[in-house]
Amino acid sequence: MSISIKIDGKTYDVPEGGRLIDVCHDVGIEIPHFCYHPGLGPDGNCRMCQVELITGRGPILAISCKTTVTDGMEVVTSSERIKQVRASVEEFLLLDHPLDCPICDKAGECTLQDYYYEYDLQDSRMKFPREKKRKAIVLGETLVLDQERCILCNRCVRFLSDIAGKEELFIAGRGHESYLTTFPGREVTSPYSLNTVDLCPVGALTSRDFRFSSPTWFLSRSPSVCNTCSRGCNIEIDHKSGKIHRLRPRHNESVNSYWMCDEGRLNYKFVNENRLKEFKVTRGGKKVAASSETAVREILSALRPAGSGTPGSSSEAAAGEILILASLTCTIEELFLLKKLNGILTAANLYAVRHVPDGEEDNILRKADRHPNLKSAELLELSIVDLREDGAGTGMSDIEGILSRGCTLLCVGFNYGISKALLDVFSRARTAIIAAACETPLMDKATIVVPALTFSEKEGLVINFQGHIQRLHTALAPQGESMNEWKLVNNLISMLDASKSFENITEVRRAVREEESAFAGVDLNAIGLTGVRIESLPIG
Repeated sequence: MSISIKIDGKTYDVPEGGRLIDVCHDVGIEIPHFCYHPGLGPDGNCRMCQVELITGRGPILAISCKTTVTDGMEVVTSSERIKQVRASVEEFLLLDHPLDCPICDKAGECTLQDYYYEYDLQDSRMKFPREKKRKAIVLGETLVLDQERCILCNRCVRFLSDIAGKEELFIAGRGHESYLTTFPGREVTSPYSLNTVDLCPVGALTSRDFRFSSPTWFLSRSPSVCNTCSRGCNIEIDHKSGKIHRLRPRHNESVNSYWMCDEGRLNYKFVNENRLKEFKVTRGGKKVAASSETAVREILSALRPAGSGTPGSSSEAAAGEILILASLTCTIEELFLLKKLNGILTAANLYAVRHVPDGEEDNILRKADRHPNLKSAELLELSIVDLREDGAGTGMSDIEGILSRGCTLLCVGFNYGISKALLDVFSRARTAIIAAACETPLMDKATIVVPALTFSEKEGLVINFQGHIQRLHTALAPQGESMNEWKLVNNLISMLDASKSFENITEVRRAVREEESAFAGVDLNAIGLTGVRIESLPIG
């Protein structure tokens, strides 16, 4: 049900029962605030969000975070009185605030800084020495606290208590001498602790990982999806000069709300380190650099005799088989094209592989399954093999048979989580071809190496455990000669049967919709920033 209210002289129809601060935001009017956050609800302690309500007794001040809209309400958000109120709140908060903006990690995205320029913009009238508090306090493995910068908004305290489920910070002291701290003898250990850095409107809480890494105004931001577990939290990749500096959560109410876990947030360093940047082939028992054309030609040569048979020769297929292993970190497009390649190669066997060990799971966000695209493999009806443990898992008996008969192995997407079981499979192949982005123990056993892309450099789709299709966006340029996996597989398909290849990724997605019944009702080329839920899918 909608009601009618007037804001700054203009009438709006808005949902009944909403918070005034949210209603104003929805109609394009931003109310300044420190303690309020839509993921935490109102607290009402900062008083920055005050507005005027027009009543029969005249205008009265009210905090918009705790004011519920009613039919006929009239609100003023930018009168001279309101501007003076906000300037007074800002001045009060700055009384003891240190002047260290040039070295503060929050500079450039600091709410206190922004509001000073918008509402205050005057020299301090403070005549007494500033209150000195402790600086650079290590609160645990992830956080550093600067008590002088803290404005006591209480966001971090409420998040750890109300969302993460464990009280680990509190405000001690009274009045002017109040300060944020941990409980005596304890550290912050929450697996969601770094969300407090996002929530902090100033630079009081900083990340030990990002601290002094880069001024924020030098960072470029790109939307993407976390690849740490099957939740698929929406993220922003903050990057500079071809390297990721941090990952932050991006709001998506259907997947992760405003939050993400610390493990996912810190799972980016493999993108910056130990990257494969050139094609390699084996010559005289040693791997040497080669052109992409040479490497692809040799891959094709290794696949043709073993799988499709050299034209006119059917005996070659019996001489060995092809084993194709696809990491469940691969995208929908990559898995679909590998399925098509598998269909062209007559003696090929395709398996999607679970290879990353299970992690911790909770009832907030974290999922034990560390594969971001398992659901896609299920929908594409691929055989799934479990190589997470150092021994036989689901589907291993089939692989054992293929290995015993001698095979050519093609592996795609294995950038981390390399188990002994996977290494064993790799070492027993007659010819081992790998397309991966990072140096791993598999490289020592590879015959042909194709440098590939990480999640931060590729365009593609993944499906989380709930059946929510989400899109990876390109944030970084490919390193060296790195090739997108879907393009590699598509090139192989084109050389084997040009009629079954594709011109671009848009065509690939269209083919997925047309050929795979599970995707029949979804336009994969229209997936937006928050994704699309396939409602008919059971939640895994």
